[in-house]
Amino acid sequence: MRLANKVALITGSTGKVGRATARLFAKEGAAVVIATEDEDAGNALALEINVAGGKALFVKLDVTNQQQWDEAIRQVKDQFGGLHILVNSAESHQLSMITQTDLKTWNRVFDVNLTGTLMAIQTCAPLMKESGGGSIVNLGSVAGISGSFSSAYSSTKWGLEGLSRSAAYMLADWGIRCNVLQAGSIANETPEDNANTATEPPVQEAILLRRQARPEEIANAVLFLASEDSSYITGNDLVVDGGWSSAAPYLLSERQNRLLEILQEKVSAK
Repeated sequence: MRLANKVALITGSTGKVGRATARLFAKEGAAVVIATEDEDAGNALALEINVAGGKALFVKLDVTNQQQWDEAIRQVKDQFGGLHILVNSAESHQLSMITQTDLKTWNRVFDVNLTGTLMAIQTCAPLMKESGGGSIVNLGSVAGISGSFSSAYSSTKWGLEGLSRSAAYMLADWGIRCNVLQAGSIANETPEDNANTATEPPVQEAILLRRQARPEEIANAVLFLASEDSSYITGNDLVVDGGWSSAAPYLLSERQNRLLEILQEKVSAK
């Protein structure tokens, strides 16, 4: 098992990627810390992993709350003795025209996506150093490379690049690697969820592989960056987008134009 005797803390661990990553890490031998604000879902996931023979601990965590971070790390140290892997997958997203993005929304997205990641690194890195080093994986997005219809979200994901590279530089002597996983469009966990939440044209039109990623596929990439399989990789990013960022410009243009039409319709309806 690739994560035997490792302890991993995953923020946003009841989201699509976080949940899939927690399950995969547990199967690979890691003790998993389920860090989320959602107590019911967090406890349920921890119970699922423990019943299946794995090790999991739920900690209630708002990534923007330093007191909760301090308490989470205390619990991790008491329960497992150390920490080797940090996966930052908690995020906030808001679709809006740039001219109509209010500062409250902007600040909230920045607080969760960027400041929350900084707080995670600041709080967890010392314990990771004590534990002999490890790996930090920050969940980015191709929206941070190309832009999207959420200026705040795209800005934070681009900022995550600079934060992650700086962390890689400054934490290398502590034996800690830091990388970004640039994810493309991710499907929901069930076909029913996808059907119920469909609000935009098929994203497959702009993806070379003609489908969205399954959460488990993104989790596999997170596992690669978290494990010793990527022991010589730090300060870099791994793009997992089914070829979205390599698609012909006209395919992207057609989809973007349709998305813009939908967004404008929503704005007009308000």
